[in-house]
Amino acid sequence: MSVDEIVEEVQSHADADHVVLTGGEPLIHDEAVTLLERLDDLGYHTTVETNGTIHRDAPIDLASISPKLASSTPTAEKDPKGDGEWADRHENRRIDLDTLGQFVDDCDTQLKFVVTGPDDMPEIESLLADIRTATSSHIPDSDVLLMPEGTTRDELDNRRKEVANLAMEYGYRYTPRLHVDLWNDAPET
Repeated sequence: MSVDEIVEEVQSHADADHVVLTGGEPLIHDEAVTLLERLDDLGYHTTVETNGTIHRDAPIDLASISPKLASSTPTAEKDPKGDGEWADRHENRRIDLDTLGQFVDDCDTQLKFVVTGPDDMPEIESLLADIRTATSSHIPDSDVLLMPEGTTRDELDNRRKEVANLAMEYGYRYTPRLHVDLWNDAPET
C-alpha cells in the first residue's frame, strides 16, 4: 500500500485516534517517516514497535522498544540457508546501544523484553543498565515490561505465570501476548 492508501485506511476507522506502526522492523522503510508525519499532522497518537536498532527523526508519541535477547538468535534448524549466516548477522545486529539511548532521549518509551524464562533475567538486567548508561534520560522500572515468549496458546500457558512472577520479583510490568491469546498462531496476527 502507498502512504496515501494507508492514511485513507486509517481515516476510514472514524473512532480510531491511536495508530501502531509495527512489522518486522517498521523503521527500516524510509516511507515510515512520511507516514508518521502524515498521521501526526492529522492528530493521531502514534506508537512505533521497534527492536531499537534503527532511529528515524519522526514524530513518535511512544516508542515500544523490544531489544532482542540472545535467546532470540535463530537456531541452525531455522536458518534458511543452513550455513549459520542468518544467526551470525542477527547476533551482530540485535543490540545497538547508541540507537537505544537515542530513542529513550527523543521519545516516550517502554522497553519490552520477550522472556523465555529466568535465565533471561541477567541479560535483561545487564542490557537495561547499559541502556541507562547510554541515555541522559531516566528509565523508571515501570517503563520496563516483561512478555512471555510464545507463538501459540500452549507455549504461553507454559510461561505466563513464571514471567508474571519475574516481573513482580524485579519490579517491572507484565504484559500478555493478547494477539496469541485471541487468535492462537493464525497467520497475520
